[in-house]
Amino acid sequence: MPNDSVRWFDWSEEAFRKAQVEDKPVVMDLCAPWSHGCRVMNEQTYGDPEIIETLNRDYIPMRVDCDRRPDINDRFNLGGWPTTAFLTPNGELLGGATYVPRDQMKQLLVQLKVGYAANRHRIAEEIARRDQKIKEALEPQFSGVAQLSMEIFRKTVRGIVATHDPMYGGFGKAPKFPLVPSLRVALQALHETQGPDFKLILSKTLDAMADRGLYDQEAGGFFHYVTNDTWTMARFEKLAEDNAALIRLYVDAAIVMGQDKYQAKAMHAVDWAKSTLLDPERGVFFGSQAADDDYYGSAPAERAKRKAPPVDRTVFVPASAAMATAFLRASQVAGAPALAETALRGLDWILRECVRDGAVAHYHDGQARLFVLARDPITLGSALLDAYDHTGAKKYLEAAETMTEDVLRRFWSDGERGIVDRAVDAVDRGDLSRQKKNMPENAIAAESFARLWRITGEERHKRCAEKILLSYPDFEDSYGHPTAEYALAADWLVRGPEPVEATPEGLRAFAPRRIIKR
Repeated sequence: MPNDSVRWFDWSEEAFRKAQVEDKPVVMDLCAPWSHGCRVMNEQTYGDPEIIETLNRDYIPMRVDCDRRPDINDRFNLGGWPTTAFLTPNGELLGGATYVPRDQMKQLLVQLKVGYAANRHRIAEEIARRDQKIKEALEPQFSGVAQLSMEIFRKTVRGIVATHDPMYGGFGKAPKFPLVPSLRVALQALHETQGPDFKLILSKTLDAMADRGLYDQEAGGFFHYVTNDTWTMARFEKLAEDNAALIRLYVDAAIVMGQDKYQAKAMHAVDWAKSTLLDPERGVFFGSQAADDDYYGSAPAERAKRKAPPVDRTVFVPASAAMATAFLRASQVAGAPALAETALRGLDWILRECVRDGAVAHYHDGQARLFVLARDPITLGSALLDAYDHTGAKKYLEAAETMTEDVLRRFWSDGERGIVDRAVDAVDRGDLSRQKKNMPENAIAAESFARLWRITGEERHKRCAEKILLSYPDFEDSYGHPTAEYALAADWLVRGPEPVEATPEGLRAFAPRRIIKR
């Protein structure tokens, strides 16, 4: 979303040095290339001559792509895209909003300039008090989990089921997102118990997501989320990572629930990913396809005449690795070996082009960039284990083992009692210098260690999985959607794998997050 009139800086030392030398606040536009609201705000608000002049004169304007910098997004996003965040010259959050219309932005910029000039000396004290309150709020309030048991999974199941919307499917009220980890918990519970309640929850939700507005019935692919309870009003962006998770979910649901229609929907989404996101030469997948209300709001005949929304051709390692896993799964279940060939070619390319001295890049846009995020080696390591399950090739097992073990070395924090999202030696400033522990990343890393233990028999891998999972507090009555990934990892470690004998169809029994061999 280039705008040559506003002199945008990246998040960089250059920008913050300039802010400090000139003693100016930072106005950060946290945007996404797939967001319709970001494009509108860029054209209308940031295209206004008065706002352009004010930003360039009185502020340090900064633009950050949330896909390229998820660590910044996690700390500064104020509830959606775009986020408009006001920062101190050292990178601490002063305040902000999401979408800001032109006239409101003019008022905010005047107020912020006056307020900052009058109160700059008090601001540091206020930030120090805020940080102390945050630190106290984040202090562990519960005792740690004493031992790993099936009760973790059972409590999570109960918390998820309690929020199910029996009328329209999904969980809670609008806006509704496809909470794939929660649905995987329900699917695992159905597989283990054959409980009719789990079948009802899954049928209601999977049918609603596939048959109504969340899914693009014309071209294929799932949209990001819906804004109403009935799953009919979608936000039209399509993200590679969302679709990878949903393809796997629907393929697995087809097996567990005996519903061919779910496999058909997954394969339709696979066709969309192949035609829209796949780079066929490298086997990797691009990050997203943008929202376009006019395009998707048109009748099919009219839509066919329009140009499809643009694709962000950046290769994000977590998204591409996740899509590779989805293609492996779809290849096995649908009997389509070409999908597996594509997935493996893409993983090989990532290993060649996005791994440097053991560190994994977050994205590649002509060159590999940003080697300090935990989610990249964690997601890639899990995908490499899937590739090993599929092929039996030692190179994938060895790469996964090295990568997963290195996660603990680079990202484990004794202070946070877990894996943090940025390398512990990655120095930055302001709110980005504070460590952040994300449960999904910890859970997937723990599951990879558990899988390595099952494959190699090495007890050290089991101990690493237990170390990660036991570092979480006992959530007491707070189990549910936030603990879905945690519960799946704990279940895998405690329950262990299914028997490995193949069925007459050549497929192993369903198990969470695993590839089943022919």
